[in-house]
Amino acid sequence: MQNDDVQPDPLTRLLRGSLADAAPDGVPVLRTVVGMGLANALQGPRPGTRQEQDVTPAHAGDPGLCGPASASWQVLSDVAGLAAGNRALLLQALHPLAMAGVHDHSTYAEDPFGRLHRTSEWVVAATFGATADAVRVSRMVRGLHRRVVGTAPDGRPYAASDPDLLAWVSMTFTDSLLACDQAFGAHPVDRATADRFVLEQSRLGALLDPRVDLDAVADDPAALRRWEVALPLLDEGLLPTDVASLRTCLARYDSELVLGEHAAEALDFLRDPGLPAYAMPAYRAMQLGAVATLPVRLRRLLGWAWVRGPVAVAARRQTGALLTGLRLGAGRSPALRAAERRVLAG
Repeated sequence: MQNDDVQPDPLTRLLRGSLADAAPDGVPVLRTVVGMGLANALQGPRPGTRQEQDVTPAHAGDPGLCGPASASWQVLSDVAGLAAGNRALLLQALHPLAMAGVHDHSTYAEDPFGRLHRTSEWVVAATFGATADAVRVSRMVRGLHRRVVGTAPDGRPYAASDPDLLAWVSMTFTDSLLACDQAFGAHPVDRATADRFVLEQSRLGALLDPRVDLDAVADDPAALRRWEVALPLLDEGLLPTDVASLRTCLARYDSELVLGEHAAEALDFLRDPGLPAYAMPAYRAMQLGAVATLPVRLRRLLGWAWVRGPVAVAARRQTGALLTGLRLGAGRSPALRAAERRVLAG
């Protein structure tokens, strides 16, 4: 579901990469300001807290399920992931069964960022955490999924642990992270690295399948890091192993996507999620840039058909400039820095 025409011009890519390399840890004063602003806007942990710093990491030397040489560490450590998260939520809104579960079991109206924080916790722990952290957070998400069952407005039953829904949600994030990496990343990955990223993220997503025995894999972390375990979602072809199969797997859902009642409610929320007034202009600009990386047919389905041609190009440029500023302020991902310290400690 990626829009192939999202690559910035070579000069813009060179400038973004050069700025990121010149200040890999951000500009000190700006880093504090950006960190506090993001924490206030998203109601997350303050910079400098134990929750962010992880100054005494456990499992010293454990590279986790991805590791320093992984494509996932490269892609997910860039601030382009902020736009990718919004894009993925927009895609997920188009699946009626996924949205029925969100509508019936989510409290986003009362706790607008609760689901986002829980999703972020899983992504960060699974990607950057030690092996035990990835297993723990996967077990936690599976516990939440067990309660998400019901009947959609069209009469179809749904369950968050259904293999098709698990695959859909996982692939919307993978596809969105790659699309936004190409459009806004400081160092967009090449095709071979993108293929590795798809496989890595599919393996992580497959751990949320209740058919995988997490107790067994927890008892043999080395085998899990080598992925010497059965992963039905991959074995059955529901999750992809490279970019080509990602597109093929996503295309299976084309006939199911629709802007239903629950989707319209979710989109209204995503357009105005209750951020502080100072953060809304940046949020809307970033959202528009994320929309501009979607194929035109999906923009039309979401009600953003007017984001096309020069408007789409301008939206991507504006989002790219915004994320470049955030990158200069925030520097490298705190999760990446904590993971590097953990690996070096061994």
